[in-house]
Amino acid sequence: MSWLIALSDFLLYVVLAFLAGDAVLRFIKPENKPLIEVPKKLVLIALALIALLLAPPVIQLVLLLGESFGLMQAVVDVTTEFRAGQSYVFGVLMALAWLVVVWRDGSSVLRAFWLVLSVLNVAYASHAASIADWQGFAGHALHFLALVLWAGVLIHIAWFLRDGRNWRAFLKWFTPFSVAMMIILIGSGIWLMLFFLAPEDYASSWILPYGQLLLLKHLSIVPLLLAAFINAVLSRSDAPNRSWLKVESWLLLLVLLITAFMSKLAPPHNINETFRMEGGAPFVEWFAGPQYIPVHAVWMPNIDGFLMMAIGLIFLGLQWLGYRKQLPEWLSFIFSLGFIAATYTGLMFSFLF
Repeated sequence: MSWLIALSDFLLYVVLAFLAGDAVLRFIKPENKPLIEVPKKLVLIALALIALLLAPPVIQLVLLLGESFGLMQAVVDVTTEFRAGQSYVFGVLMALAWLVVVWRDGSSVLRAFWLVLSVLNVAYASHAASIADWQGFAGHALHFLALVLWAGVLIHIAWFLRDGRNWRAFLKWFTPFSVAMMIILIGSGIWLMLFFLAPEDYASSWILPYGQLLLLKHLSIVPLLLAAFINAVLSRSDAPNRSWLKVESWLLLLVLLITAFMSKLAPPHNINETFRMEGGAPFVEWFAGPQYIPVHAVWMPNIDGFLMMAIGLIFLGLQWLGYRKQLPEWLSFIFSLGFIAATYTGLMFSFLF
């Protein structure tokens, strides 16, 4: 059921990003943004989905405890004593209040208020908050808020744009906004990583599922930064390049997807102990052979690793070429995935665990 919970988390992140974009753009004057048309019904549906998407981890806990204490007692215990259950109750109540605001065409401030509370609610139920108390809570909230704000505005611009008017005026505030969100995203991400992982153990953690996803998340940021640079700096026409806005939005959704699956894995506080309890990540033995405790990654340069990382750079160049030659957006996205896969493979070939 873990994959189902991770998938529901990903969809929850997408929904909150969509709602974040709606909240942010309502603060922007009409002359500083293009014409964007989002049906009110779609916003209401997104809010209604929050209760459904928050439910899977709660259901899992209830079913697990129900075998020992009975179903009704398990429901009471989960909703009063477990972070996941408390987060579900708070999340549903906030979604209902937010829905009423949207239904009655309430103020932008109230929409932003419920957005921030919803992000804090997600952070409250996170691994970081349960392990590092208020520091983990603050780090996760800041990280997640920056991610959904950036992704949300981009989703609206890429997928709900009706008229590209005021594009240059839009870029004047959105470009520094995106840069600020990326700085916060990277800074808070490093802060969060240090709660779970010492810098010297970063490569060693790749033997674990969490470490593998952490590496893939970091690699996915590289083509995302290139796409953002293309949209913010290179694409300076008076009309938006919707194809590349979609590429950037897909890459941001990829980061959200990896983040959702990471949230369901045990962070490697002690790599050897986690490896002993859970075993290695998929494909590790294929890349590096059988693994044994103690785990210690050693950089071992070799031709296979260099070739794969060179292929990764070629894919990154092809991503840029896709913009220059105006290739279909799906092809540029495939080039981005090619960079991630090739560079990941090159790094795995280059370390002895």
